[in-house]
Amino acid sequence: MLKENLINKINEYINKYRNKNVLNINVGEDYNVSFLAQGEYNINFILESNLNKNVFRVNTGSQLELKNQIKYEYCALKSLEVSGVTPKVYYVDDTKNYFDYGILIMEFLEGRPLEYNKDLKKAGKIFSKIHSIDLNKINNDNFIVESNIFTERVKEAERLLDKFWDSSIVNIELKRYFDRFLNWAIKNKSKEKYFIENKWHVINNTEVNSHNFIIGDNGNYLIDWEKPVISDPCQDLTQFLAPTTTLWRADYLLSKEEEESFFKEYIDGLGGEDRNIRDRVYMYNPYLYLRALSWCAYAYIEYHDPNKEIKNMDTFNKVKEYLQIDFMDDLLKDYLV
Repeated sequence: MLKENLINKINEYINKYRNKNVLNINVGEDYNVSFLAQGEYNINFILESNLNKNVFRVNTGSQLELKNQIKYEYCALKSLEVSGVTPKVYYVDDTKNYFDYGILIMEFLEGRPLEYNKDLKKAGKIFSKIHSIDLNKINNDNFIVESNIFTERVKEAERLLDKFWDSSIVNIELKRYFDRFLNWAIKNKSKEKYFIENKWHVINNTEVNSHNFIIGDNGNYLIDWEKPVISDPCQDLTQFLAPTTTLWRADYLLSKEEEESFFKEYIDGLGGEDRNIRDRVYMYNPYLYLRALSWCAYAYIEYHDPNKEIKNMDTFNKVKEYLQIDFMDDLLKDYLV
């Protein structure tokens, strides 16, 4: 119902504002609005006219708990345009005067989602172009900066698990498992000093699943920039390679050979300087799992809320799969959690 209501509102909004020459649609020009896709916190529509094809993005929530989520994403995309591998953004309205939500309009990119068995080198090039952006040459004042990356994951997990501990729909075994995992993460978080002493800051997307890549004939891109941060590049690379990501939409596990091929392409794109990226990824791995699994615990409870506006049953089924103790044990076996 929300999607249908929004299409009507978008049509009304376009007819109201296009004569102000901000929407790339001329007065009297034919256009069409159609549903594209939705995530947990955004609903996306295709806005197509005779000359342009764009994405009309409606934001319904903030994973970062920001007061102005849509403006954060808009500013990030503006800063990222220099990379050539992210969507161009054209318009933002964060007033909520017409919609109950923030909206933006950005470039529609033709292509398909990333396929792990054939596109790993392309992904390596995309990451290297984004991670090569000179932060001193762009406006990066808007970005959240994460230097203490283990501490940040612990704080994030504590926030996500706030309602988990007292929930009657969660069994005691699962609560005990998360209690042990969180305590391990707290005990070991001092090891983040490596990342402080060996600082390497880049723009991270933080949501690098296969469906946030566009692989096309005219270029390859990384999209969906709702929660980027400036931090160590291990954030994105760890998440990209992790089973919690590759199994999420593609049901795929990377081999060691595939991971190494990806690393080599990424390092080559940085001019051959690896800066111990493999070690950085290995160290960050359990904290990435803490983020992913804590979010699953949070989502499990949220999906039982009848007032949740967006529900995707494929997501809910994956959440339940990831919260199986055998699955989590297999992820963490190398870290003595």
